[in-house]
Amino acid sequence: MNSIPRLTRRLMGVQLAVVIVYFAAVQTLPAAELPLLRVAHGAFNEKVLALWLGVERGFFHKHGIDVEVVDVHNGPMTIQALASGEVQVAYTVPSCVLSAAVGGMDIAFFAGLVNRPDGDLVVAPNIQSAGDLKGKRLGVQSIGGGIWAMTVLALEHLGLESTRVKISMATLGDQRVLAQSLIAGKIVGAYLSYGYRPLLKEHKYRVLLDLGKSSIPYQGLALAAQRKYLQRNPGQMDALLNGVAESVAFVKDPANKGDVLKSLRKNLRVSDPQQAELAYEALLSLYSSDLKPHLPGIQNVARLHSLSNPKLKQLRAQDVVDSAPVQRLENGTVYRELMARAEGSPRSLHWIRS
Repeated sequence: MNSIPRLTRRLMGVQLAVVIVYFAAVQTLPAAELPLLRVAHGAFNEKVLALWLGVERGFFHKHGIDVEVVDVHNGPMTIQALASGEVQVAYTVPSCVLSAAVGGMDIAFFAGLVNRPDGDLVVAPNIQSAGDLKGKRLGVQSIGGGIWAMTVLALEHLGLESTRVKISMATLGDQRVLAQSLIAGKIVGAYLSYGYRPLLKEHKYRVLLDLGKSSIPYQGLALAAQRKYLQRNPGQMDALLNGVAESVAFVKDPANKGDVLKSLRKNLRVSDPQQAELAYEALLSLYSSDLKPHLPGIQNVARLHSLSNPKLKQLRAQDVVDSAPVQRLENGTVYRELMARAEGSPRSLHWIRS
């Protein structure tokens, strides 16, 4: 004899039906959307690859965020986009962050991807020595931007002070435009990344200084955000840096060379295999497992810009750096696993050493 009353059995049947319908409905719902993080950059060169790869290989998705990489043409525009809230992170250079900081913006670098100088000061065939640049016209992307800073530091390293020796700086555009302007004879020199060497060699342009072989302290492209965003969104910052660390390790592993070259050709829109190869070789030396911003490099850029903006003399490199995100990264499981994997693979050990 059944001891469960008929009404109770009916109610249990209704509840079971509701549960079945609920789980069926849940299974048909779309997956929850991941938080969207927009990262702006004004540098159209191989150094952006860690961000492009993070999107293409799903590294950011893996750690719980959706990243959109936005090209905004130059450094100052990345800061404008950051200030307006249109983007949450800027992949930019110290000059832009320093200017924003002295202007009242509470901004900080939280990870450095390129912590040394690189690239070439390229000049026309008739320029045989640094002294031949006196009174000549060089091209830059923007006054105060990363290419401008590299150009001025290169000239300084060669013993030239641009104002004193009457070297003019023409604001023309990004590196693609600068290379075209060199070939067209509109300028006699410009800073260009290594990937442009084959093109300019073809036109008999020469390298006056390889900045990567110099001793110039420099902080290159790094990730920056408003401090309030960093403090309110530590989880998103951790996800971003975990994805970046995976991208860097992917680039540095020789087993992935074919995929890295394919991504470089696609994103840089180059068809010349040699150009992509040079960009790849540059990244092997530029990227490293150490993502901490380079304080001496930031201070050197501040010194350079203080000549035109005296307020920068009062600013320390530490004032525009938040070290907490990288500290959390280095103490986290993802980073430790990447390091352990690299240590166990002689082919990828240079990810740690460089």
